[in-house]
Amino acid sequence: MRRTSTLSRQILLTAILLIVGLSIGCQSNTITVTVPRITKFQLSNPDATRFEIDRALSNRAEAYARTRPYAAQVWRGQGLSMEPLIPPDAWIVSEELPFEELKVGQVVLYHNGSGRRVAHALVKNTSQGWITVGVNNEHGIDDTRVTYTNYLGVITAAFVAEK
Repeated sequence: MRRTSTLSRQILLTAILLIVGLSIGCQSNTITVTVPRITKFQLSNPDATRFEIDRALSNRAEAYARTRPYAAQVWRGQGLSMEPLIPPDAWIVSEELPFEELKVGQVVLYHNGSGRRVAHALVKNTSQGWITVGVNNEHGIDDTRVTYTNYLGVITAAFVAEK
């Protein structure tokens, strides 16, 4: 695989979250969602198997995680809720940044009410916890609030193969 670019599709995401932000009464009219590092790799071998691609991406994500200042974990992404920012099947790195330092626009990993890991963007901090949204979700904000007890980390990188 060959690294081709780092992208952050902020214009589309800002527009989506502007609508969501207004619907939940955010004081700011815009929210920019960011993942500090999104690295796409172009396949150098078009005949590579899914296993070989996953292994190469997970190795890169693991190597990146080892360089991080906070405890970091590597996860395989699933689902479409964060497209186009984070494509399905991306390998993501989460860092255990202090909960008190979370900011609007960060993408966090947390356990939802049914215990599933979810990566969604922070929209607003309330007394019941952070309100989050998947930028590709039609139904708007999430039911589960992000609190000290279900927070797993901030997504700081995603590694993806371009086809």
